[in-house]
Amino acid sequence: MRRIAIVGAGSIGCLLAARLTTTPAEVTLVARPRAAEAIGRDGITLATPLGRVSRVPIRVTDDALSAGRQDAVFLCVKAHALGGALDMLASLSGPETAVVPMVNGIPWWYPLGQPEPLGSYRLKSVDPDGTLWRAIPADRLVGSVAWVSVEGDGAGRIRHVDDQRFVFGDPLGRRTAAVEGVVELFSLAGFQARGSLDIRSDIWTKLWGNLAFNPLSALTGATMGALCVDPGTRTVARTLMEEARAVAERLGVRSAADIEARIAAAAAVGDFRTSMLQDMEAGRRLEIEAIVRAVAELGALAGVPTPTVETVAALVEMRARQRGGGPAGLAA
Repeated sequence: MRRIAIVGAGSIGCLLAARLTTTPAEVTLVARPRAAEAIGRDGITLATPLGRVSRVPIRVTDDALSAGRQDAVFLCVKAHALGGALDMLASLSGPETAVVPMVNGIPWWYPLGQPEPLGSYRLKSVDPDGTLWRAIPADRLVGSVAWVSVEGDGAGRIRHVDDQRFVFGDPLGRRTAAVEGVVELFSLAGFQARGSLDIRSDIWTKLWGNLAFNPLSALTGATMGALCVDPGTRTVARTLMEEARAVAERLGVRSAADIEARIAAAAAVGDFRTSMLQDMEAGRRLEIEAIVRAVAELGALAGVPTPTVETVAALVEMRARQRGGGPAGLAA
């Protein structure tokens, strides 16, 4: 892949921009005007897990049209912000452009090619009016799962806390040149990248942790390590994972991951503030729909009760409303 664009200058977008710039690809970061100005002036300041700090010059713009057509576009925005990125995506895309949404939770394309009743279903929690389904061609999608912990500290300043694994796969389970190209690109950047013929299983394995720890951290203000150590929150996290596993299994997903092993892996990250906790503290909208509500929606479709998931969703939504709200009481 010769030309790639990264839409979104949050923690993940900046990490990808800084690392992928070391590859032969021509990388353009598309950001909001204020962030584009700061990053254009100062570059991206990246602190590594080993404590090394570097400043990386980046090609950045707030005008997607000026960047031209790309071989791949990485959408590094929250799931609820994807609709707002569609104009930028259209400016960056040609008929062969691979589209890689780097989002947490259940993606809007999840029902694509699945058996009924899922196959014809449209996820209201993440794509309520079908905008994403209509706007992004299914044959250009590359599904992704990011196993990486990154914290942001202002425009273009990030701390890479832990891990650097990425999984990519075609939503229809095919071996495609787009998936192979993205895996090769990330490998050249020094990431641990692999392709998957069952990307939905990988999504659920990652979602276990997001579902369990993101909303609990937003509710309590605790880091991931603290949530794993405390007996009460550890029990709630395990129950959330068990409900999610039951939904996934009813939908035909089989995962070799073990819940206790997943919790232990989260505990090993230590005092990391989850992305939802970072958003709560910064007054940003929370990823409740894709990470929590979508699991409950799929559970209802599959006939699997998810009482703890629904309880936690209601609590974190109330917490967000109490903090100050935008649409539906959630911070904008």
